[in-house]
This record gives sequence, C-alpha cells and structure tokens, in this order.
Amino acid sequence: MGGGIANRTIQYVTYRLTEPPASHNDFEFLFNTLEGSTNGEGVAFALTGSDAVTQEVVTLVLALPVALRQGDTYSVGSTFSIDVGTPGQAGFWGAHDLAQSDKADVAFVVATYSFPPPVYTPNFTAVSSTGTIRVVDRSQGQVQLDLDLSFTDANGAVRTLTGPAHANNEKSDALCN
Repeated sequence: MGGGIANRTIQYVTYRLTEPPASHNDFEFLFNTLEGSTNGEGVAFALTGSDAVTQEVVTLVLALPVALRQGDTYSVGSTFSIDVGTPGQAGFWGAHDLAQSDKADVAFVVATYSFPPPVYTPNFTAVSSTGTIRVVDRSQGQVQLDLDLSFTDANGAVRTLTGPAHANNEKSDALCN
C-alpha cells in the first residue's frame, strides 16, 4: 500500500448491496447504471475489505461518470469524505454529483474495527488523491476496472492502491407460494 508500508494484498469482500442499508433510489440508480443506463452524471459504489497483515478495514468509494465505456480512463478529479461507521450514509453508492463531469471522485479510509459495540477508528483518511481508473471490461450488468490510485492524508502520509475492481448485478426471480 505504499507510504513506508511494504506491498500488501487487500482482500476485498464480495458485498451484496440491498435495501437497506441503501435507499431505494440509490440502489436503483446503481443497479440501472450497471445494467447500462447512462442517465445522470456520476455513480458511486463502495469496495470494502481488510488488510492481509494488519486486519484493518479498507474502504474505497469510487464515483465515476455513468457512461463507463470500455476503454475509457478517468483521472481523479476530487477526493471526498465518508464516515465508515455509517455504511448507510449517502455517498457510498448511488447517484453522485461529480466535481468535474469527465473525472472520477474517490474516498479512501483505512480503519480499525472493534466490537462490541461496533466502532470504526480511522487510521488513514484521504484528503487528496491522484491517479487513474480504467474501464477494462463493460457489458450489461457488470463493469471491471483497473485502479492506479495514490492517496494522501492530513499528516502527509501516502498510500497507493493498484489492481482490479469489479462490480456486477445479480438478478433472481421472486419465489411466490
């Protein structure tokens, strides 16, 4: 992850977004965007995992132009804040007003989780970021990205994150008795 930390693997968890914690509108916007809708400006979705060495929770939120065309590369235009203690908050997924319509906005937090009660203590919160997000593959219901991102916190510490990211829809018919 850089910043004086040896390269490590972040194990991202397969997360199934439901209503709640997402609001109906946020859920529908993200689902429809992954299906191919280009209505709106930006779409946000969160990736969460744990550091393989420290077991810290790593949360990355990507907000990208809704077009998500295969081959497009978006440079980072803005860094925004998230509160990892409240995953239902606006900003983790759904419609997102981009700072610049042709660039990505990102949020990045590394936190320690303790329980009980459930508490996230941020150890690194990005206040600025640079890098690119490339759309590697795009088809109905899914998008695969290649990330090359660098984050700086308020103390000047730097973390880098590189590698693939993937989001997809899953549909199933409702069972009725």
